[in-house]
Amino acid sequence: MKKIVLLAVLFFAAGLFAFRMYNERRFNLEKRTVFLMDTLVSVYAVGPKQKVSAPLELALKRMREIEAKFSAFDPKSPVYAFNHFGTPITDKEILSVARAALKVSELSDGAFDITTFPLSELWGFASKSPRVPTDDEIRDVLKSVGYKHLVLTEGRLEKDAPGVVIGFGGIAKGYAVGEAVRVLRENGVASALVEAGGHVYALGKRGKNYWKVGIQDPRGEGILGYVEIEDMAVLGSGDYERFFIDKGKRYSHIFDPRTGHPAQGASAVTIIYNDPMLADALAKVPFVLGLEKSRDIIGSIPGMEAIMVAAEGEVTYSPGLKDRLKLLPDTEQR
Repeated sequence: MKKIVLLAVLFFAAGLFAFRMYNERRFNLEKRTVFLMDTLVSVYAVGPKQKVSAPLELALKRMREIEAKFSAFDPKSPVYAFNHFGTPITDKEILSVARAALKVSELSDGAFDITTFPLSELWGFASKSPRVPTDDEIRDVLKSVGYKHLVLTEGRLEKDAPGVVIGFGGIAKGYAVGEAVRVLRENGVASALVEAGGHVYALGKRGKNYWKVGIQDPRGEGILGYVEIEDMAVLGSGDYERFFIDKGKRYSHIFDPRTGHPAQGASAVTIIYNDPMLADALAKVPFVLGLEKSRDIIGSIPGMEAIMVAAEGEVTYSPGLKDRLKLLPDTEQR
């Protein structure tokens, strides 16, 4: 992977840099924006209004269905019943996403883990009242953390201890983006962009050109560069998304399942891949394992590319991004 040394931390943001370069006199662009999955979701489609309006609404409807089904807070959700009452999950869609999550857990030696939800609650991220818990509190919660506490058979997901709690926040958003794209495609939309809190999928091209998704610097103004994509997801995670600072130290919402503390192995990670669900999950791994080990994991998946930023600001990116990643001149000189 090529290295660039940056003074600032790289931040991924959809920012929809693409649309500032969009020739609206040539293309009709329909847009819908709603609040879903605890973030703003925007769906854009290119085409006549009478042809793309209905598919846009269907895509958002599908995302709402996923939000409700995978919620750890909705009492009607199978996930809620699993967490609070130990009810086995038999819903085929949830089992499919759980199966993908557990595969990433195995691939990453547990760095990605859907059982860390209790840690998010302990540290106050779930309630939006963050705090640094005591060592005893962390040790107590860690007794129920670990993907191996989950038992997935052909038709059900169970747990081996009552205290095991799951949350799909690290993978369901990517899954929802992919499902929205599927709905758009199946309803005749050939050119679109779905964006959910920095999780982007570009369907087709915008006319004859690639979509351009911006990479923004959170410590400054403007963008550092952009990637050009078609039929591809660009998903990012970072310690800038949800965090708090206590006694000068930054604590983010991405946890190390081994220690029970917020992970410190990276500052920002962007994954470019054709499967947004898998990209969503893999984007969390470098924070736990660090950049070196994560390069091998990401490099073992054909077609997956990454931009990874160390805590000190050093950036590495996959060789496959050489022609798709466009850094601005000022960024290249840092």
